[in-house]
Amino acid sequence: MLVFVTVGTFQFDALVDAVLDPALLKALRNKGYTRLVVQYGLYKEPNAPTEREGVQIELWPAKPSLSADFERADLVIGHAGAGTILEVLRLGKPLIVVPNPTLLHNHQTELANALGEYLSTSSVADLVATVDAFDAANLTKFPAFDGTLLDSPSPSMAPAVTMTSVDASPDVYEQDNVHSVYDEIASHFSQTRYKPWPIIAAFLQSIHPTWIGLDSGTGNGKYLPLCCPWTIGLDRSRNLLEIARTAGGAVREVVQGDVLDNSWRTGVFDYAISIATIHHLATPERRRRAIQQLLNAVSPHHGRVLIYVWATRQDEQSKRSVPITDASNGQDVFVPWVSQKDQTRVFNRYYHMFADGELDALVVSAAQEMGLHVGAGASEGVEIVQQGWERSNHFVELRRYKR
Repeated sequence: MLVFVTVGTFQFDALVDAVLDPALLKALRNKGYTRLVVQYGLYKEPNAPTEREGVQIELWPAKPSLSADFERADLVIGHAGAGTILEVLRLGKPLIVVPNPTLLHNHQTELANALGEYLSTSSVADLVATVDAFDAANLTKFPAFDGTLLDSPSPSMAPAVTMTSVDASPDVYEQDNVHSVYDEIASHFSQTRYKPWPIIAAFLQSIHPTWIGLDSGTGNGKYLPLCCPWTIGLDRSRNLLEIARTAGGAVREVVQGDVLDNSWRTGVFDYAISIATIHHLATPERRRRAIQQLLNAVSPHHGRVLIYVWATRQDEQSKRSVPITDASNGQDVFVPWVSQKDQTRVFNRYYHMFADGELDALVVSAAQEMGLHVGAGASEGVEIVQQGWERSNHFVELRRYKR
């Protein structure tokens, strides 16, 4: 029988160490498990024997999807991320969750407790005892998911995404429909933003450990713990920055400011990320300027940039249905946020949902306006390393060069 262990894309070394410990392997072998597959995420020292205590061991850092691994598993041991829990339970697989105590607000413990009758919960320290006592027959079968188990409105009852148009000066419009909203909902919003996208995590893993980085529009700072010690988070929301400054249980460098401002010395950063930020800017010109500020902020010799924005093209798991009037130019919309304390109170956040190809075209125009060649082969320019669509988002990775 096979045990699959997943830590997600965050670093959870304590869980990896625990499942590779001889005592835990012996407990698994006594239960009849002979294979252990470990997805170890950002684990720093993934060296381990291929066999120990009669258990065959396989390790790897990440995959775009873990669905096939969940399907093959006879038992899943994992962090208590919402996506992992729900996917495993819907497959009817026995699940032991180990909440990661270093994450913001201890949301994983809260979720595991809420779903306690369907799974087994353990700390790292108690994992051997939990495996010894584990009996899947004692767990309640997970029902068809309708959203009510998490004490939140089901997608069918959620307020709809609606079309809008910018009917005021852009800075005033953004203040009223973006910045003031996030300051109001910061705490609740942060509780829902804890799991990094795989491509973003892989990008950050590839960064040299001595590099200096910028997270432009850092929000609650969930990406600040994933890379170099010197990564600075920038955001307009004071309330989100109060959360970001201790992201991952350590003191972080955060700055209150605007992604459109010249806040930094040219070329001071080695890399920059802008995740789910530029789509909150109310005009094409402001979105282009934000990209130019990213390109200006990174080294002209080796600077790397990763940008993510929401897409009009939503995947099958999305709770949003985006109304579209012009498929080629994206769509300005209000995306509602339902208050956690009072579900009759709804905050509308402005988004520009990007059409296919729109982000790529904006990057090209931004670079060319700066006098930079787009593509390889020039004395100075910007190279598009990769671009694509992932789970209702468009993304593009850029690299600056100067010869």
